[in-house]
Amino acid sequence: MSKINNLQKNIMRRVYYTFGLRLATHTITLHIVMLLVAGYALAKLVHVAAIFNNVMNLRVGELGRYIVGTLTHTDLLTLVVFGLLVFTGLSLQWRLLVPRARMVRLA
Repeated sequence: MSKINNLQKNIMRRVYYTFGLRLATHTITLHIVMLLVAGYALAKLVHVAAIFNNVMNLRVGELGRYIVGTLTHTDLLTLVVFGLLVFTGLSLQWRLLVPRARMVRLA
């Protein structure tokens, strides 16, 4: 009986590992991790509270000019991280909303 229990434990451990790896490498999980990392990096590079205060002090109609001015006067690393954050967010939205085609077995 002990051999059967050990064999069952080993098999179930492998099943759990496989399931964990499958969840960890899923595209949605990778998108969310990338969003979190890019968001954290952007928060470290940019003072978010100051940007929020500046946006709140704008007059009506000046938001577009403020965004363009802010993006043109920032450094390259901040632009890359911001672009990564935007691209990852849009691709996650596309991944969640666009249904994937189902595989059809012909045989």
